[in-house]
Amino acid sequence: MTIYTVQSGDSINSIARRFGIPPMRLAADNGLRDPSRLVVGQNLLIMADYIRFVLSEGQTLYSLSQEYGVPLDELIAANPDLNPLDLQPGDTVMIPVGEDITKRDAVINGYAYPSINPNSLNCVLPFLTFISPFSYNLTPEADLIPPDDSDLIYRALRSAVMPLMVVTNLYDGGFSTEALSGILADGELTEKLISGIVNEVKNKNYYGVNMDMEYIAPDDRERYNVMLRELARRLREAGYILTVALAPKISADQQGLLYESHDYAAQGEIADYVIIMTYEWGYTYPRERYNTKTAPENARNVPRAVYILY
Repeated sequence: MTIYTVQSGDSINSIARRFGIPPMRLAADNGLRDPSRLVVGQNLLIMADYIRFVLSEGQTLYSLSQEYGVPLDELIAANPDLNPLDLQPGDTVMIPVGEDITKRDAVINGYAYPSINPNSLNCVLPFLTFISPFSYNLTPEADLIPPDDSDLIYRALRSAVMPLMVVTNLYDGGFSTEALSGILADGELTEKLISGIVNEVKNKNYYGVNMDMEYIAPDDRERYNVMLRELARRLREAGYILTVALAPKISADQQGLLYESHDYAAQGEIADYVIIMTYEWGYTYPRERYNTKTAPENARNVPRAVYILY
C-alpha cells in the first residue's frame, strides 16, 4: 500500500495503468464518486503489495527508493531482470510496498457536516483517529452557535474515533475578520470565548478542540497566539487537546489576509496537532454550490468542501 499524488494530465486510467491495477479497483479503494474528476494534488491510496511503476526520463532505482521509502537493496532484489546501471524510460520497476516495509503511524482527522450520509461515514470511520463535526460558529459577542453534532459524536465514540469540537469565525455567511478581531481586542469577550469552548468540550464529551480561524487581521496575530496559549492551558488542565488549522504557507512572511496571522512557529508550539489546509492549493466544489469562474472573489465565503467528509 502506498499513496500517489495526482499530477497534471493524470486520469484514473493512466494512474491505474502506471501501477498495474484495474481502474475500477482504484476508484473503489478511494471512494471516488466520479473518477473522471481528479484534482492536481489529490492523494490516492494504492492498495497493492507491489507497485508496477513505469520509469520516466531521469528516474533511477535510487530516486524511487527515496520516493517510496523502500531500501535500495530491496528494490534491486525485487527486480532481478533490471540492470540498475542501464535503465531506460519505459522500463517497468516492481516496487514492494507490503506489510514488511517499515511504516510510520498516521494520525488522521476528517471534518464532517452533521448531514453526512451515514453510509459514507461508516466507510471512513475505521480509518480515522479524529472526526471534527463542522462547525461551531462564532458571533461578535463571543457566543458559540453549535452544529447538530450529537449523532456524529455518538457514532465516533462507538467506533473508538475521537471527536473534536471545531470552532470557526464563520458569521453572516463567511469567515468574519471583524467578529474575531472584536473578541480578541476585548479581554472579557476573549475570556467568554475560552470558557464557552471548555464548557462545551466537557458537556458534549469531545476529546478536544480544533480551532479553524481564517482571515485573521494581521494586527491580531499575537492576540490570537495569546488566546490559543490560554485555551491550550485550560484544555490540558481538564484533560483535553488543542489542534489548530493553518493556511498552507510557503514562507514565514507570506503576505495575504489568509496567511499572515497563522504563526507556524508559535502555533506549532502551542497546539498538540496542526492541520495544514493544503486544499487551498487545489480543490473543486460541487457545481450546484459554486461557480468556479468566481472562485477568487467568493472563496472566502464558501465552506471548504474538499476537506469535509460528506
